[in-house]
Amino acid sequence: MSYRAWRAFVARGAFLLGAFLAMVAWGAQEQATLTADEIVTRMRANGTTIQDYDATIVIDTYADGKLDRTQTMRLLLLQPDRMRQEYLEPEYLSGNLNVVVGDTMWTYIAASETWYESGLAALSAAEQPWLGFRQILRAAQDELADYSFSLLDADGGIYHLSGTASVEDAAYGRIELWVDGKTFVPTRRVLYDVDGQLLVDVRISDVEQVIEGAYVARRLETYDEEGVLRSVIHYERVAVNQGLDPSLFAPPALETP
Repeated sequence: MSYRAWRAFVARGAFLLGAFLAMVAWGAQEQATLTADEIVTRMRANGTTIQDYDATIVIDTYADGKLDRTQTMRLLLLQPDRMRQEYLEPEYLSGNLNVVVGDTMWTYIAASETWYESGLAALSAAEQPWLGFRQILRAAQDELADYSFSLLDADGGIYHLSGTASVEDAAYGRIELWVDGKTFVPTRRVLYDVDGQLLVDVRISDVEQVIEGAYVARRLETYDEEGVLRSVIHYERVAVNQGLDPSLFAPPALETP
């Protein structure tokens, strides 16, 4: 697979946008009357409790109501600013990987045994959502800070928030969140572009506590603007604070896959 084909593949994979942000939240609290800003603050709180993160993710993609393809990825994160994505299956993607340190990403294409370097700001709009996987990192910009949120409803233990972009370079035009009032993990996340067109509707379930005060979801479903299921994302294995080897995140000058 060429680098150009790989970039196209990543762009087509934008159904993952926001998935990781929707998956992780910290600090279960008793539900009370909270403002929108307080809810967002609790969603973002205590990120430093996770020092490293290692997960195996299986992504089932659907077309015309049928399973079209399955991909498997290993995701690793290390505070304060490092990420590694390893593509495991299918075979034609196996060996491809991304390494991010700070604001620089290196992409390795196994078929050509070649590394490519790019700045995160240079990624296309379709590729930017993949950076959502970085958002528990302390050095990563939290996308929620780019939005002004209002509380639309608080019913049945769920807070419904709407956020509009407050900066020109925000990734999305508008974000809607349905947030569980006990775990502060979103149960649904809907993203719109600057023209108000729906990009993705992510529905989150199977939430569990992985360490004290830290909750993750094991299953996410993404839907298109017509309400058709496009993907199911399973987090099959999640481990935190395992003491990951920093050499896993070494830039390519120091690493040979």
